[in-house]
Amino acid sequence: MSSSLRVFALASFFVFMACPQVPAPPPEPGPLQAGVATRRLDLPVGIAMGGYLRTRPASDPGSPWARQLPASQGLHSDPTVRVVAFTNGLTRLALVRLDTTLVSPTLRSRLMGTLAATGETANLLLFATHTHAGPARIMPPARLGSATGTDFVSLVMDHYDAEIEQRMTKAITEAVTEAFATLKPVSIGVATLEAGDFNSDRRCENDPLYGRDFRDTALTVIRIDEVDERGAPVKPLTALMHYAMHGTVLGSQNTLQSTEAPGAFELYASDTLGIPVVYVQGAAGDVSPRGGPYEHDELQQLERQGRALALLAQDAFQRALPGQAVTSARLDYRERGVLLSRAAFGYEKGEFPESGALQCAAGSTMGACGSVKSTPDEVVCLPLEPRKPSRTALSLVRVGDVQFFSQPGELGTGLSRKLVAALAPLGASTVLPVGYSQDHLGYLLEEDDWLRGGYEPTVSAYGWKFGPYLLAQMEDFVATIDQPQEPPDLAVVPAVTSTRPVSDSMAAASVVTEPLDAERLATHVFEFEGGDPALGTPRVSLEKQEGAAFVPVQASSTRLVINGPELMLRYRSTPTFRAEPEASVRVHTWRISFETIPSTALGTYRLVARGAIKRAGAESNYELVSRAFEVTRSTSVGARVSGRITADGRYAVEARFPPNPTQYAMGLDDVIGAYRVRDQDSSPKQGALARGGTAMGTLRAPDLTMSTVALTWSAAESAWVSAPLTGTGSYQLELAPGALLDGFGNENGGVLSTNATK
Repeated sequence: MSSSLRVFALASFFVFMACPQVPAPPPEPGPLQAGVATRRLDLPVGIAMGGYLRTRPASDPGSPWARQLPASQGLHSDPTVRVVAFTNGLTRLALVRLDTTLVSPTLRSRLMGTLAATGETANLLLFATHTHAGPARIMPPARLGSATGTDFVSLVMDHYDAEIEQRMTKAITEAVTEAFATLKPVSIGVATLEAGDFNSDRRCENDPLYGRDFRDTALTVIRIDEVDERGAPVKPLTALMHYAMHGTVLGSQNTLQSTEAPGAFELYASDTLGIPVVYVQGAAGDVSPRGGPYEHDELQQLERQGRALALLAQDAFQRALPGQAVTSARLDYRERGVLLSRAAFGYEKGEFPESGALQCAAGSTMGACGSVKSTPDEVVCLPLEPRKPSRTALSLVRVGDVQFFSQPGELGTGLSRKLVAALAPLGASTVLPVGYSQDHLGYLLEEDDWLRGGYEPTVSAYGWKFGPYLLAQMEDFVATIDQPQEPPDLAVVPAVTSTRPVSDSMAAASVVTEPLDAERLATHVFEFEGGDPALGTPRVSLEKQEGAAFVPVQASSTRLVINGPELMLRYRSTPTFRAEPEASVRVHTWRISFETIPSTALGTYRLVARGAIKRAGAESNYELVSRAFEVTRSTSVGARVSGRITADGRYAVEARFPPNPTQYAMGLDDVIGAYRVRDQDSSPKQGALARGGTAMGTLRAPDLTMSTVALTWSAAESAWVSAPLTGTGSYQLELAPGALLDGFGNENGGVLSTNATK
C-alpha cells in the first residue's frame, strides 16, 4: 500500500471511530407459547409423609424409606409434578407444581443443576400444593442449639434423604423437558369467582387484628387456549387455578399417600374440563379446607368437595374465555436474593437469636385464642445452630396481565394483602401470591399477628420481624425492578453416594385374592404378590368387557381408571421391615379395593396389575390379570324409605341406599373402607338418596279402597310422586320387589311400605 493510501485509511478509521455507533435495537418478544406435562413422582409406598407431627403406632410396619415418622402403607392418589412451560422467544419460564408439603432449597438447587446439565436455561418457579399426605425427607435439617442438636425439621418432615430428592428431580426434569417440547401458540384469559364455601379461617389468634373469618376466598382461573395461525383461540390447553387451602383433610394417623384437598380439586377440575389443570396455592398459611354440608369424612370429603369446587371452577373457566393472541407477548421473570440474617431483619444484638429460632412461645398468648398480644420481651425461643447467612429467592413472574409473586413459606392472609398492594406500581390487573414456593421458611405473618401466639409462631424460624422484612424487600424489589438484583444463593446439594438395596420377592408374581361378583355398592378386592416398592408402585387398571374384548375404563374423557382415587391401593411385606430390616427376601403383597357406587356402569370387569419384580437378583416386569367379575344392579334401594304428602297434595316416596359412613382402622384415624361418595348431596350416615327412574305401587286410600299408582321422579321434591290425591286422611303405599327403579337401574329387593297423612 502506498503511503498516501495508508494515510487515507488511517484517517478514515479515526473518523469512523469518532462517529457515534447506533446501537442495535433490542430483540422484540414474539407471541406467547405454552406447553404442559405431568409425571408421577418416583416415590415408593413406605416413604414417610410430611406436614404433621406424627408418632409411630405399634402397628407401623416400618420401611427403608421412613426413618423417624411412620411409613406410608398405601396410595389414595398419585403424587405428581405438573409443569406449564412458557416462552415468548425471549424468556423461558417453567411453572412447576409439586404434590409435596413444601419446596426445599436443596430440591430447587438440585433441579436447577440437573436441568442446566441438559442445556435447559429456563427460569423456574417451584411451588408445592402443601398436601400433608405427600412425601417427606426433602428438607435439610434445622438443628436446635448446635450441629449435634435435635433436627427440628425431622419432627414433621423426617430426616433429609438425598436419594429421595434425586428420584423426584428425575421426574421433574422429564416433565420440564416434555412441556417445552410440546409448546403451542396460546392466548390467556382470566376470571375470578367467590369460593368461600370451600375454605375456613384456621387462625383465631388474630381475630382482634383482622376480625373473625379473615381469609382469602377468591378462586382465580387463568385459562390458556391454543390458537390458530391468525391468533384466534381454538381449544383449551390447560388452566391455572389459584386458591388458598391447606391440604389437611386427612388426619395425622392416615397411612395413605394422597394429593389431599388441593389435589382433589385439581383432579376433578381436570376431569370436568377435559384438560390438565394446575393448582396454584395461595395465602393458605391461615386457611384450612372446609368440610361440606353433608358430613362426608376423610377420603369421601376429598371427593365430595373436590367435585363441588370443580363445578365452580368450570363456571370461572367459561368466563375466562381468552381473546385474540397478541403478536408481542409479555413474559417476565425477575429474581431477588433476600439476605437471611438477624441484622438484616432489624433485630438488635441479643433481641433474637443470631441464626434464627424455633418453638418460639409468646408468653401471655400460650393457649389463648385472640385474647392478648405479647410483647417481644415475653417471647422465648429455642435457638438454631450457628450458620452462615444466605439469600433466599423472591421471584416475580408476569404472564401477560397476570402477576405472580413467590413467597418462601406459609403465607398469612394479612401479610399477603399488603404484598399484593406493594405490587400495584407494576400495573398488572391480576396479582396473585404463590405460597410454598422457591424455599420454605415457616409461617410468614405480620408482626402484630405473630405476637398473638398460637401454633404458627412456633415453627417460624425468624420471628416477628421477618414478615415486615419480606414486605420491605418486596417494596424495594418493585421500586428497583429494572436494576440489577442480588442473586439468591444455591443450596449445597448432598451427593447420593449409595442407593437402597431392593429386596427379592419370595416367589414369582401371582394372584392371591380374586374379585367376586357382586351388586353395586360392594367392594371388589384384588390381591397379588409383586415386587419391592422401590421398583415402583404397581399400576392397576380397571377394564370392562365391550363385545369380545376388555377395554380400559375412563374416569373422564382424558383419564383412565388406574390406581387412585377410584382404586385404593395398600401394601404389606412379610416379614415387615420393622421386624427384620436386613431381610433380603420378602413377600410383597399388594391389595386393590374397587368400591362401586350407585352409578357404576353395569357389566363384566377385570383388574390388571403391571409392575416390576426382582427374583434371584434379576429384575423383570410382570402382568397379572384378575378373573372377570360381574357388577350387577343394586337391590338395596329403599334400605331407608319414607312417605309424605307434598304441598300440592301428591304422595311422595323418598328412598335411600344403606348408609356408608367412612370405616376406620381400629383405634386409628386411618380409612380402610367406604371411601367413595355415593351422593354429593346426602349424608353417608343417612344413606345416599336414590334418584330418577319410576315406581309403581299399590295405594290404600283413607276409605280403604286400593288402587295401582304410577309415581314419577320429581327433582323439586327429591322423591317419586303420584298424581294429586283427592281424599283426606291416612294413606298407605306398598311397593312390591322391583317396583321401584332408580335412574341407574337399581331396585328395591324387598317389599317397601310407607304411610302418610293428608
